[in-house]
Amino acid sequence: MAEFKNSSGFVDCCEGDPLGALADWRAAASSGDRPAAILLVTFELAQYWLRDQPAINLTAVYCLHDDVLQVSVTDTALSVTGASPEEQYALWARELGFVCATADGALELGPERIAKPWGQEIWYSGVEERGVCRFRQGDASTPIPWLQAVMPNGALGNPGTDLVLLKILDPAAQAVTGDLYFELHEEKREVYVVTHVDEKAWPDGTGAIRYGFDPKAIEKAGSESAFRQQYLAAVRSYEAVRREIDDLPAGDLPSAALTSREEALREAMNDFTALRRLRVGDVIKVPLLLPHSLQHGVRTIEFQTPVYERKILSFAQQVQTQEHWDTAEAVRQMALLPPSDSDLQRLQGAEGCAVERIVDFEDFEVWRVALQAGAIYCPEPIDSYRIAMVVSGKLTLSGLFYGPEQAVLVPAGSQLELGSAQSGDEVVFLLATPRS
Repeated sequence: MAEFKNSSGFVDCCEGDPLGALADWRAAASSGDRPAAILLVTFELAQYWLRDQPAINLTAVYCLHDDVLQVSVTDTALSVTGASPEEQYALWARELGFVCATADGALELGPERIAKPWGQEIWYSGVEERGVCRFRQGDASTPIPWLQAVMPNGALGNPGTDLVLLKILDPAAQAVTGDLYFELHEEKREVYVVTHVDEKAWPDGTGAIRYGFDPKAIEKAGSESAFRQQYLAAVRSYEAVRREIDDLPAGDLPSAALTSREEALREAMNDFTALRRLRVGDVIKVPLLLPHSLQHGVRTIEFQTPVYERKILSFAQQVQTQEHWDTAEAVRQMALLPPSDSDLQRLQGAEGCAVERIVDFEDFEVWRVALQAGAIYCPEPIDSYRIAMVVSGKLTLSGLFYGPEQAVLVPAGSQLELGSAQSGDEVVFLLATPRS
């Protein structure tokens, strides 16, 4: 049982496990033993996303009013200056700019921009050493793992557990510069939805992803084993010239002869691979072990397994995050051809509502929902959070409007009512659900 200290007529304080203290406090409140309406719990949170997991001192803030529990967390010391629980809680929220969460209130996911040699990633739910995304509520924001640690019933995802990773891939429009790593994953499953194709890069509006290997090249090699060896030799030849360029003194440009050799070897290496054409609205499912590389000028929304692992087969720029490519190991285990595409599964929706399951992975699924003007979509409550990302149009949720590339997390158990504005265009959004 938590040991509470009353710092005023309506604020209880204690130390230790926030969720355990909250359960004890609510049990005491229901019995009438403790009339206080605010509970402050100081605790240490291990920052599991950082090396050595250093602890940070935080305070969970719980405010109970009219049987509604509001939940917040802060790293700032609190002093009581308000005249009532509601006034005090609102004052802290204004002064400190923290999010005020409830068990059934959706929270916007604030974007975090991560620079890449090929362009940028825009994270919405990532929690890594490279960046920590935040829940957002107007001008207020709170780091995702902080609020997860104090929210009861795992409503925002279990404490210490990463959310399904939502990001935007935003490559540069220039060829080669904007081409992503040619890589494969052993654990990470990905699905892309194309939202924009740069017409300067692709005048006909059709972009591409490098996606597995050319069946004709495999057939020409005579066997899969021979093909793998031929491809590995081509990559090693290219890697040698790539290293030669990367090792030039800062500011020095490669000679014309070196540039010409790099281009020829890169083309020879890429001739082994297959390009899949992409237009806006296309869905690309990336299975485990399939080498892939989104090409320049193709912007996508991506949902993926929240793990950071990859094996780089090749890259037409200097890799900043590791000293070597993983080609030899990747070639031994890589899938050569993608599985045959299965049709998107159409699900039942209400009038004016089209729902399709675009991916059904072991660890998460994603639906694409299209609502005509004025239509409402109300899926059944589930015991897991969901993440919604707007693709086009304007989505209404809990009296708020969300536009393209805005994302919200809906707590577990919440009754969703997602709508399209009465006037305007159709709204299209993605809805991701994790699987335990």
